[in-house]
Amino acid sequence: MSSTNVSSPRGGISSTTILIIVVVGILLIIGGVLIGQLTPSLLPTQASAEARQIDDLFQVMLVIGGAIFLLVQGLLVFSIWRFRAKPGDTSDGIHMHGNTSLEITWTVIPAIIVVFLTVIAWQVWANLNTPRGDEMTVHVTGARFNWAFTYSAPLSIFPDAVDVSTLPASVQEDLQDDNAINVSSPVLHLYSGRAVALQMEPRDVIHAFWVPAFRLKQDLIPGRITTIHVTPVQEGTFPIKCAELCGANHGMMVGQVIVHADETAYNTWLVEEMRKVIYPPADPVVRGRNILSSNVYPCYTCHVLDDLAEFTWTGNVGPNLNGIADRAATSRASTTGLTPAEYLYTAVHEPGAYLAPGYGNLMPQLNIPECDSWAIVAYLATQSASGEAPFEVDQPPQCVITAGPGSAPAAEATSEATPAVAAPAEATAEATAGS
Repeated sequence: MSSTNVSSPRGGISSTTILIIVVVGILLIIGGVLIGQLTPSLLPTQASAEARQIDDLFQVMLVIGGAIFLLVQGLLVFSIWRFRAKPGDTSDGIHMHGNTSLEITWTVIPAIIVVFLTVIAWQVWANLNTPRGDEMTVHVTGARFNWAFTYSAPLSIFPDAVDVSTLPASVQEDLQDDNAINVSSPVLHLYSGRAVALQMEPRDVIHAFWVPAFRLKQDLIPGRITTIHVTPVQEGTFPIKCAELCGANHGMMVGQVIVHADETAYNTWLVEEMRKVIYPPADPVVRGRNILSSNVYPCYTCHVLDDLAEFTWTGNVGPNLNGIADRAATSRASTTGLTPAEYLYTAVHEPGAYLAPGYGNLMPQLNIPECDSWAIVAYLATQSASGEAPFEVDQPPQCVITAGPGSAPAAEATSEATPAVAAPAEATAEATAGS
């Protein structure tokens, strides 16, 4: 079968063809602009300055991509209609080969578009990754399956006169560095108009920090600290998602950003959080319950504990903690050779030392401060069938807190407690993880 070589007519393009091309071009531009303008209306609100930059870039891409989409689909529909087989026509289609002008056109135009998009995308990327002046730094920790945020709160904003020598040892240690206190929260608090650098790292696997309203997404990679810069511009509460499949309860790894109206409102919240750190309850049981119910640590996403059910302690990935004190005082103590308190401390502080039957070594090293760990042990010791602790938990001397403003009555002084060395590995299969 012969092949026909089709090329442009020698007489040039007719005025009718030119008019059609112009009209079609105008329609494509209008269609692309409509797609670019209407599609972003489906996106969440623009709650950050960066969201505006990203949406502007997205609109440009939608306008260009929308016009190309309409052109390709239009040519496809036109070709199906114009060159369809006529009734009774069973012959083969025309064989066409070669059109240098067309090939140059569809190579040069996409190349120009790609270069243009690369330049403007690079400008946006560079702006997003450039530190802002007078940034506030917040440390973000991702762990299966929650987010935790740590703020450096200067003592200068605290309204009360504080005798530093009477504060808990951990607080005094914080103040020695920069006269600021570390405050942690499961909610990210910011305020409108203030630039912030989020320095992020995971405790276990890769996570992805994603705030749709900010249009920002960043992976948290083990062994590295990754940073994103954001300036919130709208007051409100916005969701945080983990955009990286990180385990069985990945869907529970959600959080919130609360953007306060101004610095005054932000400092009001921060001062209340500082007060909890400066004047913790003297009773270690109360402190331990407050720590766990704050959900700063991801324990609640894996464990069930009825006493904390109102704080969403309904996880099903880890061992059930109801009655943990009774088990620690009987089977776990006899299996590990540790005292019940030592067993619970080790389970909190070294989660891989003892594994409950049927559960793998999935709990991350949470690096919970020692005094917080002992407070948690004191609270877990009350989780028994009777509601009373079946054994004593002696707090280390440096963890004993006397009564102060906002504190519960001081507990009796306790003797020094030193965490024991983990028992041999053969005991592991017998012991239930305590956190």
